[in-house]
Amino acid sequence: MILVCDGSGKQEKLFKDIMAPTGIEYKIMNKISKDLIEKTKPSSLIYYIDGPMKKEDAELFLEEHRGYLLILMYRKEPDVDEKIRYTSEMVVIDPDNIEETRKRLRQALSGHIISKLKTINDTSIYLAKNGLYPGNTYFTKPESTPVFMSMLISNRINKDSILVVSRFNLKLEMPEILNDENFIWVTDSMGAQRNRPVNLTFIVDSIIKRISENKAHIIFIDVFDLLIVYHSFYDVARAFEQIKSIALERNAYLVLVFGEGSMDHIQFGQITRYCLDWNRDAVTDLEE
Repeated sequence: MILVCDGSGKQEKLFKDIMAPTGIEYKIMNKISKDLIEKTKPSSLIYYIDGPMKKEDAELFLEEHRGYLLILMYRKEPDVDEKIRYTSEMVVIDPDNIEETRKRLRQALSGHIISKLKTINDTSIYLAKNGLYPGNTYFTKPESTPVFMSMLISNRINKDSILVVSRFNLKLEMPEILNDENFIWVTDSMGAQRNRPVNLTFIVDSIIKRISENKAHIIFIDVFDLLIVYHSFYDVARAFEQIKSIALERNAYLVLVFGEGSMDHIQFGQITRYCLDWNRDAVTDLEE
């Protein structure tokens, strides 16, 4: 069931034209409230905006637990709080091309990126503003590792929810952020708190254990290129599929680093299949 909120009271025909061919049950309302949402339990809420958003609606959309996909539909780019912008689908209405508008709406309704965002807080909004949403697997290049690590230096990030796996001793470089509880060092050098790359099963089991026990919600893994020196590509790829599966099940953030030059293009296509490309030059902070 989809709720359509038309605060203007003038777009009923437009939304009927857009929604009718979809075959999805919907209800057009002029006002929304917490009681209405709790009663109808919509899977999605389409909100038509043609001016400043009502304060009470903005407060409703920023409640911590959002059990529906929020879709903002508009003719003119709206001026909305960034906390709402980065946690909702944005669909432009073309009144002269209803078919194109319907296509855009269908894409928003069937998308799997923002729809998995069920918790709205400073952390999830901060990550969303930097292109990361829960329940998705991202891949990035080795050069992006410093950007991701710099993103962790923020009061928006709970350090207890991080898990970083790297061949470099980042714990030594970032002692304020990383510790024995949220960092796994994979290296061939001998010593305590080190995991040798030959022990693929142990490394993967350690990662899966922390995710399954809800000790890690933001996971960054930069050891693939090292592991395929000691194991076959397909052994490591299968191991990473296990990590992807548990991260997806736990609706976690998973970022994997792959050096394209360390494998052929077919293997690169296989390992990054169903992954989203995360490529950032810098971190963007939330507005205060």
